[in-house]
Amino acid sequence: MKKNKKVLGFTAALIFSIVFSLLFKWGQTGNPFKAETIMYGIVFFLNILIIGSIAYSSFRKYSNKPAHQIKKNILPSFLLFVLLTLLVSLSLVSIGVYAFYLIKGLDTTNFLTQLFQVELSGAIRQFSIWILLGSAFFFYIIWRKAIEREQKLREENLKYKYQNLKSQVNPHFLFNSLNTLSEIVYEDAKIADKYIQKLSGIYRYILENEEIDLVPLNKEIEFVKQYFDIQKVRDNNKILLEIDCQDADEFKVVPVSLQILVENALKHNSRSEKSALKIRIERMNDVIVVSNNIQRKNILENELKTGLLNLKERVRLILDKNLILEEDNNRFIVKLPIIKS
Repeated sequence: MKKNKKVLGFTAALIFSIVFSLLFKWGQTGNPFKAETIMYGIVFFLNILIIGSIAYSSFRKYSNKPAHQIKKNILPSFLLFVLLTLLVSLSLVSIGVYAFYLIKGLDTTNFLTQLFQVELSGAIRQFSIWILLGSAFFFYIIWRKAIEREQKLREENLKYKYQNLKSQVNPHFLFNSLNTLSEIVYEDAKIADKYIQKLSGIYRYILENEEIDLVPLNKEIEFVKQYFDIQKVRDNNKILLEIDCQDADEFKVVPVSLQILVENALKHNSRSEKSALKIRIERMNDVIVVSNNIQRKNILENELKTGLLNLKERVRLILDKNLILEEDNNRFIVKLPIIKS
């Protein structure tokens, strides 16, 4: 495959050199069928091959470098590339002119004078523009390739990271659900059966939205209501939930996000008949505010924070916004970003 590409490139360079030489000498002298046309074509062809090889080597050198390294070295590399290719071009022109003198049997006594005054001055004008434009385009391609490669790598890393984050939701939720079920299954079989039925509905929602980044807010609210109902099976009036989200059907939210915030409030706070845990969910502009009265359990500071950290990272990756955590007037407040549908 590589051999075929080389043959194709060689053939294309040869055809282009022949056509360009004929057209150039035709425009310059009116008669392209002269001996100097052949020499010009050979010089031009060798220029393409040698400069192409230099460009290919440079491309391989820079193709795997990160964008910040290329940015740091691109100007000196560009100038070096221009000078090197110009030097190659002028050298080939000098050799070509000298060979032409020898083939035609011309006097070489004043060759250097003729070379610098006529041939090289004309070659510099001809090749400099081509080399500058070609070099600028070449290094622009290298720069764009580096940016695209890093962007693709960044997207792949984010995708991989997000998939890992999503995969943590189900086991985390299942663990806590089974703990609750184990506590009530021996107390009342009917309550346990009702709990299992609601739990299956909750898991259906999670599985249906497993591959989705955003869900309608009204569906997420219905889901969190179901979740809260199964919590009330055990806690009854010890926990209260208020929801005030107008125009919920016009917004979207990260799936299972409200459930994680409600679950976080239940985990970290105690409750009783006399001192109920009150959770409120309300929409304020482009955020959903989930708040609860603080009645902290005696647990370690860093314990059971996996859900919040997970959600915080998911919101950042999907919406490029931050999950805000606050405490005010003995209330724990979370501001969850949402977007218009």
